[in-house]
Amino acid sequence: MEFQKVLLIVCFLKCFYLVRARQFRVTDQVYLDIRDENKDLGRVVIGLFGDLAPKAVKNFKVLATNGINGMSYKGTSFNRIIKRFMIQGGDVVSDDGTGSVSIYGESFEDENLDTQHSSAGFVSMANKGRNTNGCQFIITTIGTPWLDNLHTIVGKIVEGQNVVHVVEHTPTDAQDRPTRRVYIADCGLLPTPQPFYVSDDPYDIWAWIKASTVPLTMSFSILGFFHWMMRKMEI
Repeated sequence: MEFQKVLLIVCFLKCFYLVRARQFRVTDQVYLDIRDENKDLGRVVIGLFGDLAPKAVKNFKVLATNGINGMSYKGTSFNRIIKRFMIQGGDVVSDDGTGSVSIYGESFEDENLDTQHSSAGFVSMANKGRNTNGCQFIITTIGTPWLDNLHTIVGKIVEGQNVVHVVEHTPTDAQDRPTRRVYIADCGLLPTPQPFYVSDDPYDIWAWIKASTVPLTMSFSILGFFHWMMRKMEI
């Protein structure tokens, strides 16, 4: 019985924490197959927040698929890597961190700057100041609150955050440029039959709830089930 009671307490605490954690609705998914000069590093899957940043997400999806005038994320390098901060890539113009292009022109305006970079795995647009979003993006490797209100978040890693951390530990020079090439070998869209939710909880053991469109309701339903099961076992 002690195990069941402990399990019930864990479920209750987790549900309480989920009330505090923020939930993000994933409308689309993009994959990035990453490799360096020597080997495949693995696949990263990004859940895109089409409701929060529709223009930026549309731009990101085009760059991850057909591209703009033949320029896409496929083959582009991660040109800036800072440990315990972020990795940056996506320069489809010059592949060195200086280029900018989008489906709206050279750049486009910010969206929904209220979303916070509260943990590792957030994907946001790199920029040169207000309303200068283009093709380049960053992926955080820790919470980066100093980026809040400055960068448009387009999504969050739903699979492959470990691959991001492998890239994060690539040797770099004094200008934070990797000393060996790390690049996107392939990319594209993954089927997303229906939207699902992800949390900014860094200890999210409920990732499988992503198939649900009402994650908090589901969490409390699970809590109710464990409570019922414990009562049955006491009879």
